[in-house]
Amino acid sequence: MAMVKAFSYGSGSIEIAKVLQFHKVDYLAVAYTDEGIDLRKAGISLPIMILNIEEENFDALIEYNLEPEIFSFIIYKAFHQYLSQQGISDFPVHIKLNTGMNRLGFEVDEADELAILLSTNKTMLVKSVLSHLAASEAAEH
Repeated sequence: MAMVKAFSYGSGSIEIAKVLQFHKVDYLAVAYTDEGIDLRKAGISLPIMILNIEEENFDALIEYNLEPEIFSFIIYKAFHQYLSQQGISDFPVHIKLNTGMNRLGFEVDEADELAILLSTNKTMLVKSVLSHLAASEAAEH
């Protein structure tokens, strides 16, 4: 997975994404839905994970086949309800866990509840489970 958020950190998201697609990278990731939409409109067909999703963008996620990162029960429940209402099943999602950076992600003590919900959920298909660095300043991480 290659991160191309924030204009590929100044290098040009579309240009970098096209090169990555040519070289058969398996996934791209961006911070916001509008970045994913721009990539789709530029002809990028690779799977694209969206890190920060908001309820008002659920329609766009579906329309442009953008895969959300699910990082809390609030967003999980809202997206599950949306998919159910739309009659959508097996929509690809990515589950984010908090391993110490304390930015976003399900907490360790929420893992059992999350596993139960996911095991019976027909609207979402978990494509990956991921985390952020455990600590940004620690060399051992």
